[in-house]
Amino acid sequence: MKLLFYPQYPDKEYYSITHIINRLNYQVTRDLNASFDMAFLWSDVTELDCPSELLEAIGNRHIINRHCLDISKKHVEQLQYAVFGYGSFIDPLTHYGRCVEKPNANGVKGGRVINTPIAHYDENKVYQALIDSTVGGYQQEYRVPVIFGQLPIVYLVQQAVACDGLDDRDQKPPELLGTHTVFSYQEQINITKFCKLIGLDFGELDIVRCAQSQRLFILDANKTPAGYGMLNYFLWQSKDREVALDLLTETFDRAVNKLLIDDSSSEFANPIGAHNL
Repeated sequence: MKLLFYPQYPDKEYYSITHIINRLNYQVTRDLNASFDMAFLWSDVTELDCPSELLEAIGNRHIINRHCLDISKKHVEQLQYAVFGYGSFIDPLTHYGRCVEKPNANGVKGGRVINTPIAHYDENKVYQALIDSTVGGYQQEYRVPVIFGQLPIVYLVQQAVACDGLDDRDQKPPELLGTHTVFSYQEQINITKFCKLIGLDFGELDIVRCAQSQRLFILDANKTPAGYGMLNYFLWQSKDREVALDLLTETFDRAVNKLLIDDSSSEFANPIGAHNL
């Protein structure tokens, strides 16, 4: 198997796809003129257009994440509301109380809790209700890998509730959980529907569950996922790290090979009707 990555390349060790392709001994290229089996639209930015030169080079082959072009928090909120019927944003000009102010761009630090109402709305920020996901004194967040509509595993990340203004909070090692033990059948359907709408073939979601209402909130969609378990940033136990990578690798390999087989069958039946993701 040979994958084309374009316009960027996952050249950091903490990207999960780096470990997956290394385990599978896949070949990779950045050359649009080289031979390859499938392409991966890879760019560590919040919004982009699929490059015209990639579309010209791809022919009848798939482009992974071709339609995942906007992972801004505003777009995530729109799709969260469309799928689940509720969201987390508030109007900071009229809301009374506290809320979380975050950059709209994905992966940008700078979130903080503020008091509302405020006098001026920053278009580059989003304003989100405080969601209490605390269980047993720890704030819980689910990191959910997504691979072509499958949710192979869930990482539970737990951080002690902040107190006395201290930022250095105790964090437990991530815990591996079976998807069916975390989300109901309908919740899994909703999550995969969200991924389809945002165009996320491969990536990870950040999800929290409100401790009071038990509602799920998708806070972030990550199309170039990094950090969780690939290095020691989150105190992974080595055994769990290997289990997670084994599951991701097996799921990815099975999915891309199925796509190649389906493409071949489709091309044989209708050579003009080949499709991209």
